[in-house]
Amino acid sequence: MIKQIAAVAIVTLALGACALQPTPYKAKGDTRYGYSEQRLEADRYRVRFAGNDVTERDTVQNYLLFRAAELTLANGFTYFRMLDEQVDEIEDDETVVVSGGHGIYSYPLIFGTRISTVKGSTRFEAGAQFKMLKSRPEKDDAYVFDAREVKRNIGPTVVLPNDGKGVKPGQTVNEPVSTSS
Repeated sequence: MIKQIAAVAIVTLALGACALQPTPYKAKGDTRYGYSEQRLEADRYRVRFAGNDVTERDTVQNYLLFRAAELTLANGFTYFRMLDEQVDEIEDDETVVVSGGHGIYSYPLIFGTRISTVKGSTRFEAGAQFKMLKSRPEKDDAYVFDAREVKRNIGPTVVLPNDGKGVKPGQTVNEPVSTSS
């Protein structure tokens, strides 16, 4: 009996530890979190990054920019111009917890079932459209990014699912460049 309780406790702690980790930089795939993109034109993409409830807003935005830089370089371009960007703050629904048993649960004295609510969590999703460019426009434009610089500056902070380490400037993430969301 004690071994069974210990095993359940270990599994619960292990699952809890996984749930408390920010979303790593990865393709969304069949999960709710990660990046996705859709090619709109030969030089234009729509990209999104969805983080879980412990992924910070800045991380979500950085991963979005990092994915735009990767797609830009993978398609033979050097710069990209953000055409729009949106960060959504999503609040998950409240959870209702119902517990029962013997005892006094509140004042005035109520015996039996206790109902309480737990506030839902907040998570962030960022989306943007961007246009890839072969060269930097002559006119200074705050929305134009050098894809190599973005990879070099954001890369060390990117957490990969396998090893948790950052991406080095010349390194590419070992995921195929998809063309659909």
